[in-house]
Amino acid sequence: MTIAGEEDMAFIRTVKVKTSSGKIEEYVRIVESYREGGAQKQRVVAHLGNINSLKSDAKKLVNGLLRVVGEKSLTFASEGRLLRAKEYGVRFVVEALWDELGFNILVKKHLRQSKADLDYSRWIRMMVANKLSDPESKLGIFRWLHRVWWPGHGFQEEVLNESLNPEKQLELSRVEVMKFYRAMDYLFKMKEEIENHTYHLVRDLFHLEVDLIFYDLTSSYFEGEGPDGLAEKGYSRDNEPGKNQIVVGILMCNGMPIGHEVFEGSRVDKKTVKEISEKMKNQFKINRCIFVGDRGLISKENLKELEDEKKFESILALKRRRNREVKKMLFNEGRPLIFCRESEEFEWLEAKGDEGIRYIICRNPSVEVEQREQRERNIALLEESLKELTTKVNAMKHPLIKNIIKQVEEILKHKHGRRFIDYEVDEKTRKLDFWRKEEALLLEKKLDGVYILRTREEALSPLEVVKAYKDLMVVERAFRTMKSSLDLRPLRHHKANRVRSHVFICFLAFFFAKYLEKKLTENEVSLSADMAWESLKNLSVGQLDFSGITHSYVSEPTHYHKLIFKSLGLKPPNRTSIQTN
Repeated sequence: MTIAGEEDMAFIRTVKVKTSSGKIEEYVRIVESYREGGAQKQRVVAHLGNINSLKSDAKKLVNGLLRVVGEKSLTFASEGRLLRAKEYGVRFVVEALWDELGFNILVKKHLRQSKADLDYSRWIRMMVANKLSDPESKLGIFRWLHRVWWPGHGFQEEVLNESLNPEKQLELSRVEVMKFYRAMDYLFKMKEEIENHTYHLVRDLFHLEVDLIFYDLTSSYFEGEGPDGLAEKGYSRDNEPGKNQIVVGILMCNGMPIGHEVFEGSRVDKKTVKEISEKMKNQFKINRCIFVGDRGLISKENLKELEDEKKFESILALKRRRNREVKKMLFNEGRPLIFCRESEEFEWLEAKGDEGIRYIICRNPSVEVEQREQRERNIALLEESLKELTTKVNAMKHPLIKNIIKQVEEILKHKHGRRFIDYEVDEKTRKLDFWRKEEALLLEKKLDGVYILRTREEALSPLEVVKAYKDLMVVERAFRTMKSSLDLRPLRHHKANRVRSHVFICFLAFFFAKYLEKKLTENEVSLSADMAWESLKNLSVGQLDFSGITHSYVSEPTHYHKLIFKSLGLKPPNRTSIQTN
């Protein structure tokens, strides 16, 4: 008797049979295993025929069997055509974080209230993703979209049709790019709302207890004139003094950007603090804050704005050479300064001033030696050049005084020469004489390797004050990231609000970059944010055509991709999806 049980199983087996002619043939059978009387046995269920004759029909037989038992047919890779492979990783992460961090709900709510006729939220996300993947101009994003997997992009398909005449494609792009510009117009109107959202995200996600707000500025220039009232000439940090520019100020908290402002290009640093302090108090509702800024922000007006008005405490670096307070502390009435030594690279000394002001004098002994030796080398070179000029001038009978002065000034304009050396030309003899400014050099020696911080904040120790100021370098690196990686410069927009929106898009992209960096650090992943975004560009979607149906497959995530997803708390993307043509 045959007893069927869970052990019953059918499988394919081949057998070799010797024919009457002596030839060995191989046949395919379906064999079933079963138990009988406690013994494992096998029996042939079906003979499928000679293996050579089956080769051409094997796929049809497999799918025929699947249909008979009610299963879907299989698609064989050999029957498909790889159409294309497109970038996907950066877009996937940006969209996932956009949703998870609440930006999608916030933006769509605003668009509904504004009765927007299109879903501009997706184009805002697209511009942010582009800044993190491959920064382009708004028209250039269409070139970028050619290589990014983004079904449902919302543009006319012809814009991305590579077989279309380039002139026609450009013409269509100029029409479709208006969707980006309209999205920027809506984005500009939600700036304050979105910045408030980022500030509270930073507070809630990273559990801030004391607000240390870091502030610094940069500039970005225009290709062309730029909009009136905003694009103006001023101090250029891009070494483009002849071009119109804007000044951009950024606020950071706990290593994350929380807000920014765009000022006209002629605005000097110290004339931006009033707006920024009002932004912190009125927009972010910050009542307890320590404002950390560099020496370019020091002015009586700013100190009054921050301290006398009792708005915020501050940690500011003092200007060193033109400050009577600095000279008084460094010379200390002829008594030597006694520093607390923390390491070979860092010493500090706290001094008390009037009205509760604390001064933290910081010194790096190694830098002190380097600066002193470099200054001596520079002065020696200047003196050598001046000696040669003196010999030449003094050998002349009646040199013009103005020519002598011109040549001396040409020498002294290098290597801070005017700071260290003085000279005179005798009106009668036309002889040139020069000498070192001993008083100025004495101050320089005191300043070697030194910077001085000023604060009235009592809750922080001297070392905490120093750390807070050093963290300001995060802001300086932030500007380098925004201006290079995120392509803040040069600016090409001709409307002031769109210039501001362009900066805002860079700000949002920078927020995502810093968020990723912070999460990688928290999870001890030794991968920089730049390396992470670059790696994500290699996560792609391959599209294969099978009998008129396009199957889209996400590539296998690499080791780095898995670390990034884990750090961000994201599930990897689904590996497959089907798009019907």
